[in-house]
Amino acid sequence: MEKQTGTRAGSGFTLVELLIVVGIIAVIAALGVPSLIHARRAAHSASAVSSLRLIHSSQYTHRNATGNYGDLAALSQYIGDPLLRAGQKSHYAFTVTPDAALPSEDYAGLATPADPTTVSTWRHYFIDASGILRWRSAAPADSSSTPVDQ
Repeated sequence: MEKQTGTRAGSGFTLVELLIVVGIIAVIAALGVPSLIHARRAAHSASAVSSLRLIHSSQYTHRNATGNYGDLAALSQYIGDPLLRAGQKSHYAFTVTPDAALPSEDYAGLATPADPTTVSTWRHYFIDASGILRWRSAAPADSSSTPVDQ
């Protein structure tokens, strides 16, 4: 039998080759995970904006039917999404409050981050009878906050 020289006894990867592959995967993950987190936050934010627009539309339907703006419970018949009717959707908590003095004139709708650890880093949203959707970062939004680009 002839002995072959210059070949490995076993066929497989060396430890160095495996470490290089693991290192490359770690670099790719380090670059991709922040982008994934940002994309998820943007999707939750877009869902909150969409939900507040639905609330605004439902408010006008409710006002035409009853003469006054309503809270989330009163709007539940116009909102098909059970999560939104319950006041929680896409990591946001929703509250809708008709103006106490003039319920036929105004209301305030808020979308606030539901997780207390994200309150300071996520956007907060506000809408009222004017239909202008507004946002503020790290604090609850109100009628003086920055308008969302329509």
